[in-house]
Amino acid sequence: MAQEEFDFESFKKEAIAGLYSGKKMTGTDGVLSPMVNHFLESMMCGELEYHLAQDKLNEQINRKNGKTKKTVRSLSAGS
Repeated sequence: MAQEEFDFESFKKEAIAGLYSGKKMTGTDGVLSPMVNHFLESMMCGELEYHLAQDKLNEQINRKNGKTKKTVRSLSAGS
């Protein structure tokens, strides 16, 4: 599954500028949100690839049906 590259240098510049401007560090609009999002998506993608590879080795039929955008709601986000 192709995933866009995370540009840490531009993230770092935006994070520092955001903190100086008074932006929150955490939360859905927080400074760390893009990095956490990239980390979680990479982790889930890797886990899915691992499970699919294991199923293929065990000659079990399993596959991905595609990729769609999803929104995860949490208690801390308020909705």
